[in-house]
Amino acid sequence: MYLTPEEEAVLPSDSDVAFYRQHGWYRSKQVLSDALLDHALIGIQRHFGGERDWLLPPTSGFSDWKSSDGNTLRNAEVVALQNAQIRALALHPILGAIAARLTGSPTIRYFADTLVDKPGMLPDDESVVGWHTDRAYWGTCTSDDLLTMWIPFQDCTVEMGPLMYVDGSHLWSGTEDLRTFRCKDLRDLERKFPDRAPIAKIPMTLRRGELSVHHCRLIHGSGPNTSEAPRLALAVHLQDAGNRYRLYRNTKGIPWHIFLDDLAPPGEDGFPDYTHPSVFPTLWQQPDEREATGSDRI
Repeated sequence: MYLTPEEEAVLPSDSDVAFYRQHGWYRSKQVLSDALLDHALIGIQRHFGGERDWLLPPTSGFSDWKSSDGNTLRNAEVVALQNAQIRALALHPILGAIAARLTGSPTIRYFADTLVDKPGMLPDDESVVGWHTDRAYWGTCTSDDLLTMWIPFQDCTVEMGPLMYVDGSHLWSGTEDLRTFRCKDLRDLERKFPDRAPIAKIPMTLRRGELSVHHCRLIHGSGPNTSEAPRLALAVHLQDAGNRYRLYRNTKGIPWHIFLDDLAPPGEDGFPDYTHPSVFPTLWQQPDEREATGSDRI
């Protein structure tokens, strides 16, 4: 899990870390090569074409666009567990090293991923992704330091409907139930936000090779793609060293369940093991951690 000197040079600075903790998001320098992104694009084409390198035990419970779904917002989850080329991108050590700097965690593990393809000029607000927080969907996690890396495969203009962040909203209270990914009316959702004014919405108009990072409690979403070009991006969800499964109940007292619990082998306590390397491989370990465990670069 070593980085080249060039990769070390583009890691977040101390001021970047301070900014992330205050604002809940970070925009990187150019950290991903064209070759790595082009390689992943081959995998995306194969996946959307129906090819699989590995089959998941559950066949439902997660999004996985197929050609029979038609020309709509394409959404596919845990593609890195099904496709070799996407896995090479999602598990790249530079992602883990950035996450380790921002969280202060000595170890960073994969948690999940989401591939989102927004075709251009879809009708109405079909390509809108509603304001939500990732933490609201991850009630079974013990950690509040999980984060997501958003990786576009092309330059992203405002017209393409890039990811948008509500600045500083990771520090708000009252967002625990903001599970509104599929809601299309962004303004209506904003009226339901906790009383915070003014709201600063920051679009991630990234260049190819850059990525953005957001805290699991940060409110984010995206507008419609009004351009003629598709907007393709991969969100890689990462967990820190301290994250474990917890039994979590909803407001009705029913135990919370996410599809990852069907993938994770049970630990000694009988509950899903969020550290099991077959499902949640390690992207990054600090040198002292690596020497203690005897692990090496993936």
